[in-house]
Formats: sequence, structure tokens, C-alpha cells
Amino acid sequence: MLNAIKVEAAAGRRRAAGLLAAALLAGGLAGCNTADDQRMAYFDNDYRIRHPIVISNEPATLDLPVGMRGGALSGEFVEAIHNYVADYRESGTGGITIQVPTGSANEIAAAQTGSAVNQVLVQAGVSPAAIQVAPYAFGDRRRMAPLRLSFLKVQAVTPRCGVWPRDVSPTFADSTHYNFGCAGQQNLAAMVANPADLVQPRAEQPANGARRAKVVTDYQQGAETKSSSTLIDYDLNAE
Repeated sequence: MLNAIKVEAAAGRRRAAGLLAAALLAGGLAGCNTADDQRMAYFDNDYRIRHPIVISNEPATLDLPVGMRGGALSGEFVEAIHNYVADYRESGTGGITIQVPTGSANEIAAAQTGSAVNQVLVQAGVSPAAIQVAPYAFGDRRRMAPLRLSFLKVQAVTPRCGVWPRDVSPTFADSTHYNFGCAGQQNLAAMVANPADLVQPRAEQPANGARRAKVVTDYQQGAETKSSSTLIDYDLNAE
């Protein structure tokens, strides 16, 4: 009788231990599941991950219309090329390519204009080694094709907005819709002056010692420390 009681007690302890182990395992799995859910919720709500700003080299082109007579460039074309070179110096990578059309009605005139454009590029400060001439197929001899300049430009780009993969009706989930933040990312990518700053900020420049000394002196003397520049005040009601 005593032995039977001992066996039953031991079996009860084993069952209790088994239930405790199962409860601990279930709790651990539930904790992992909660952590995974939290991570997924973070990624779903972070618009910077959904709509990342990517730094890439995008082509910057300038099309120059060419008639049936080529060679000479107007003053407007020369000015446009100089502005194009200024943009190339600021954010361009590699060289500039002069793309001459082939198979067009103005094929010969475009080739002559390409030589004139080459000279203007050199006059604007572009190294001759950085200028490349390449043909591009147009394939319609009844129509005239433009002469095209191109270079690779460092730009900040974002994915296309207006994507709605999920229902945006009210739910109990505390999350934003997929398109949230996309417009802001596109505006930031368009406004940044140097896209490389999004990857690594530029080094801090030294302070203007002369300006700082003047501000401190004016402050000690009780004078105004702001700049002396003033805005023009227009009276819209004046006759």
C-alpha cells in the first residue's frame, strides 16, 4: 500500500514537471513571437524603409535641334551648352558624350554640328579627353533628329509614390498606410544640394573668426548683433 502511494506521488511530480516545462516552452515561444511582431511593426511603420532614398548615377541629357544645315551654333545654343557644362562640373561623373544621330534626314548636318559642339565644350573648360562622340540609331530618314549631349549625374532618387497594396480603411492596427511618407522622401531627394551628403556628411568648416569677434564686440557694447542688411519694404497700398 505504501509503495503504491509512493509510485503515484512520483508520477504526479513527473506530470507536474512536464506541464511546467511545456508552459515555459510556450511562454518562450510567445515571447519570440511578440518580438518578431514588434520588429515587423517597426518596419511597416518606418517610411524611410518603405521609401528609401537611393543615390545613383542618372543620365542628364541636353537635346540640340539640328536642321538640314549644320556647323554654326546660335548664341542661345552656346549659352545652353555652357549652362550644361556648369551642371556637369557640379554633379557630373565621368565624361560628356556627344550622341550623333544616324539614319535621319539631317545625318550629315548633325555630324557637322557635333564638331562645333565639341569645340564649344572645350572652350567651356571640358578636357578633350573627357569628351566622347558616339552615334545613336534614329532609323527614319524622313525626319530630323536632335544632337544629344549626355553625362552621368549623381542624383537622389526614390521609388514611385501612389502605390496602395493594402486596404486603407480603418482597422484596429496602430499602423500607417503604405504610401505614408513617400511624398516627403521625394521632396527631400529633390531639394538636397549634394546627394552625397545623405551618405556621409561633409566635414565641418572652420568658423568665421572675424564675424564672431564683431558679434561679441557689438554685444559687449550693447549694439545690435544682427547683420546690417535690410529687406525692401513695399507698401502695396501706396498710390
